[in-house]
Amino acid sequence: MIHFVYALPTSPTVAGRIRQRAILAAQRAGVPVSYAGPRDRVNTASWPTRAPTSITANVYRALFARADTRLYDVREHALIRGGPDDVLVGHYLAGDAGGVWQRSCRDGRFALRVAMNPLHHHMTDVCAELDPYVPMVDRIFGIMGPYWYDTWRQSALAHWFPKIVPLDMAIDIDAYPRLKRSFNPPGRRRFLYIGWAGAQKGTHLLSILFGLAKPHRCIAVGPATPVPNVECRPRVRFTPSYLQRLAEECDFLLVPGVSDANPTVVLEAMAWGLPVACTPQSGYYNIPELLPLSITDMRHNLAMLDRLQEADERDLLARADAARTLVATRYTWGRFVDTLCFALNAAMIEKGLPPLCGDVAQPAGR
Repeated sequence: MIHFVYALPTSPTVAGRIRQRAILAAQRAGVPVSYAGPRDRVNTASWPTRAPTSITANVYRALFARADTRLYDVREHALIRGGPDDVLVGHYLAGDAGGVWQRSCRDGRFALRVAMNPLHHHMTDVCAELDPYVPMVDRIFGIMGPYWYDTWRQSALAHWFPKIVPLDMAIDIDAYPRLKRSFNPPGRRRFLYIGWAGAQKGTHLLSILFGLAKPHRCIAVGPATPVPNVECRPRVRFTPSYLQRLAEECDFLLVPGVSDANPTVVLEAMAWGLPVACTPQSGYYNIPELLPLSITDMRHNLAMLDRLQEADERDLLARADAARTLVATRYTWGRFVDTLCFALNAAMIEKGLPPLCGDVAQPAGR
């Protein structure tokens, strides 16, 4: 049996959210109640298509099709006792050692333990909470861009490397239609940032960059705190009409991550048709369809803004076409779950467990 722990969606209704909070409170009081409902038959059909619930839905469906699988929300405080043939896979609850994955990893009985987390190492404190569990686990499924995997052995967390299986983030391309089909005139193009404000996200670099780049304008959607020199807008629900207006107003996505595992917004923007410029420390690098930014060289970044501001529209449209094709062929859920299932199957066989049912063929390399 496989026990899978990851993020379930929060209910869209007030009554549903009250019920979910009550379940979590009951668990903390020792009441054995399930947050997911019947754990062996969770219906994910109506779940949001954005991470992290998109990860949960696709991995759960893949595991469910191949093995007897139980699903748990990362916020639960249940103890999975497990058994001699059981497998634990999942994410820890940050800041809470009583989370279901941590508690079960320590105290449950499993033939195989697998951590599954976004991984990056520049700001080691963000991921270091996993470190005490690394000796206990057999594999670490790291949702991480190639930059982090390629440089992991030079990091303070190098001792994790032998257990890491890298996974590229994915989206369902059909859920992210092409929105950007023309660009504003040179001199009137706008830059866009989507996400929260935090050190690992590099919004402080945006502030520095646009303090220097006076002719250019950047709009940030989502930061809860002001970002100087950037026009900040509150977090909103990304409805199709809102996204269409945003794609018409803005022309390029900037991703200035300092220690960001593999942000999905890069893939989403590529699907929408917005050219993306990002730092290697956003996980993505050596990808011709992406334009490089630097966390240390502001002259380079200023030159990139100027280049994009004056670029020929035909070149920008060609870049957008190539980027969308890349997402549709490389950053797919089929590739994600095939990589995961192949690695999990190999680990299970090593432990003498019955292999997964169905197709577990190894996908093409990164």
